[in-house]
Amino acid sequence: MRRIWPVVLATMLLLTMNVGGAMALTTQRLWQGTVGTNGANGRVSLRAYTNTTGLLTLRLTSMRANALYSLEIRSGTCSSLGTVRASFVKVTSSPTGEISTSRNVSGTKMSAIWKVARTGSIAFRTVSGSSVRCANLKYPVATRIVVGSLGIDLPVIRGPSGYPPCRVAMYIRELNQPREPGVTLIYAHARTGMFLPLLTRSKINNGASLIGMKVRVYTSDSKVSTYQIISVRRHVTSVQSAVGVTSERLWMYTSEGPNASYPKLVVIAKRLTTATTTYAASHPRARPVAC
Repeated sequence: MRRIWPVVLATMLLLTMNVGGAMALTTQRLWQGTVGTNGANGRVSLRAYTNTTGLLTLRLTSMRANALYSLEIRSGTCSSLGTVRASFVKVTSSPTGEISTSRNVSGTKMSAIWKVARTGSIAFRTVSGSSVRCANLKYPVATRIVVGSLGIDLPVIRGPSGYPPCRVAMYIRELNQPREPGVTLIYAHARTGMFLPLLTRSKINNGASLIGMKVRVYTSDSKVSTYQIISVRRHVTSVQSAVGVTSERLWMYTSEGPNASYPKLVVIAKRLTTATTTYAASHPRARPVAC
């Protein structure tokens, strides 16, 4: 039974990752959320750019008329708020209770937000007297990976801090998600029903038959991205190079042996297209089990 390296990798990447990039005003990540019960008060978005800055955008309705509102990004969720990561110049609502505005987010403030957002949750909160509104800020994440030619079809979950489970694939949360600049790293054990076909093919002519294969990755916003395999790297002992990649890439990662001392296999793909899909297709039920 082949096992993937325990995910101490996640901690290593967290300590070394630099979110900044060379391309100004290219979106690195977009968080969005609805404000108030069932979105009754509108929407908020937080856009992070690869130049380390960001943009907070508000489109709010049914607020207090002519009221001064504070604006904050906090760690945690609306039901369990943490510390303030960034605050902004207050805004006054219109006579009809509307707020439509944007606030630039400096590199310093964005860095403070990223420190919790890489591995945890963030929320937007606005207050005017006794009027408090909140929104949990979320971004699309990988939920399913399919390599039809190899019979691979796995739900994708966030990688745990401990030993990876079986019957699912996992993403490294400290890296990127599909359609974001940089590497989306999805890993699974090299076992039957999981990533074993990748390992098996890699042993024949250094994985030449994998080149050109299509991979589909579904995300939580009901999108599906189609990738094409462009490279096979065998006997990999470190994936630190993933941190420095600025082009959008998918890395599929598994072990070449039965324990953590063995090197790893990395199969690299580039995105070709993205399309809308159904909620059911992009939200398979994950049933992880201990290996």
